[in-house]
Amino acid sequence: MADSITGTIRYVQRDDSNDLSKKPYILHYAAPDGFPQNNFTIKPVHGIKIHNFRTSGATYEEGGIGIAPIDSNGMKPECFDDDDWVERVYLPELHRSVCAALGAKDMTIFDWMLRKRAPSFPVRKPGEDNGENHQPSLSAHIDYTTAELASRLPQYFGEDRDEILSRKYQVINIWKPLTGPCRDFPMAYLDPTTVNREKDLMTVDEVFPTVANEVFQVRWNPDHKWYYVPDQLDSEVAIFNAFDSEKGQSLAVPHCSFDLGDAAGSAIPRQSIEVRAFIFY
Repeated sequence: MADSITGTIRYVQRDDSNDLSKKPYILHYAAPDGFPQNNFTIKPVHGIKIHNFRTSGATYEEGGIGIAPIDSNGMKPECFDDDDWVERVYLPELHRSVCAALGAKDMTIFDWMLRKRAPSFPVRKPGEDNGENHQPSLSAHIDYTTAELASRLPQYFGEDRDEILSRKYQVINIWKPLTGPCRDFPMAYLDPTTVNREKDLMTVDEVFPTVANEVFQVRWNPDHKWYYVPDQLDSEVAIFNAFDSEKGQSLAVPHCSFDLGDAAGSAIPRQSIEVRAFIFY
């Protein structure tokens, strides 16, 4: 298995024709007539070297990225269409897997999402089957800013917030394909130690009909070092950091999906599940 491949990563750019004094945003619903859907652009950067994480020697402790085994026996893709089954079977097994891998004492899950790639992706055809499902995210990003996480703590922990968060904790993402080996739009992870936090990260509001979330989109930097997990199995979960109570977001991992191109072969359209959680030590 090769130590690296070459791929395309999509990065954010500001459009100089827009008012650069206005905060970047993107609307996740149809914009009113005459109102821009967003005030920045995402452009592909070709020829990015993406390293084999399995042979890299990189560790979660030093770089915020890790892999853990999970018992996936009986976890057929169609099982994940049942929300009750996910809550009753998958999430408890994930809890055991991640706590064992990270040496954590407990985990509190606050969000999870299925993604099922439409055959036409990245172009969405109106009315096509699978049109309502979440699609792979192609632009390099971090799911939360520090301010966004702080604003959510009362929602997640209420009056117990201060007591619960007096412990060492991390906010993490956990990703796995529903079938493997995954060769269709696998995940790419940016080594956070190669990110210039002041220059490379752009704060963006993702605006939905009833809420706005603040995230980081990522600008291209030639110093960036990317990883992926070749042929990730459905019995493996990728764990990547979003926040650390002691280190802040210094190890928060930008990530996105990317196209393997001809190396994907005849891979079936990707189905995956991602989970977001607090880990306590």
